[in-house]
Amino acid sequence: MHGKLKKEGHYELFKTTEGHQILTLDKNEWYAVVETSQGHILVKSDSDHEKDKTVDEGKYYLADFEDDPEFKDMPHLFLKDTKTKYKEFVLPQGLPTTSDGKKKAIPTDDRLKADKVEYHVKGSGDKGSEKQYHQGEQDSGSDGSKQDLSDMTKEELYEKAKKQDIRGRSKMDKQELKKHLK
Repeated sequence: MHGKLKKEGHYELFKTTEGHQILTLDKNEWYAVVETSQGHILVKSDSDHEKDKTVDEGKYYLADFEDDPEFKDMPHLFLKDTKTKYKEFVLPQGLPTTSDGKKKAIPTDDRLKADKVEYHVKGSGDKGSEKQYHQGEQDSGSDGSKQDLSDMTKEELYEKAKKQDIRGRSKMDKQELKKHLK
């Protein structure tokens, strides 16, 4: 399963003349990045900031994940910081809004490869005719072959193993589950 791409575009993270960090998405959404003793928060802001220097800029993706074994089931903001890597921020409640101006942002220590991020947020399984094609396959009833199993998440494999009453399934990893399923 892939994430649902909510937004993509160009971001800039810059430091103001007063030492604050500001994140702008597509030059039309502005957020102060505030480090507190409890972690990072994003605070809805406006464009009225005097830039001292750019800290980082590049492509960004905002995606919401569900049932993807690689990412937690919540919104993620990916900021490209090199030609091949993205910084990841987990946004448990999404981006700040006008009505709720502060939201927690959890930076991960991971630098994710661009192809992995792009596959999970823009992957072929998430949209267009390929999604319909895969839904058609599932609707018509799969034969449970090893090929079908490789497309399933660990959680889906676990549920299938549970239905087949496979013992020891809770201690199995994804590969072991695939091996034991018929």
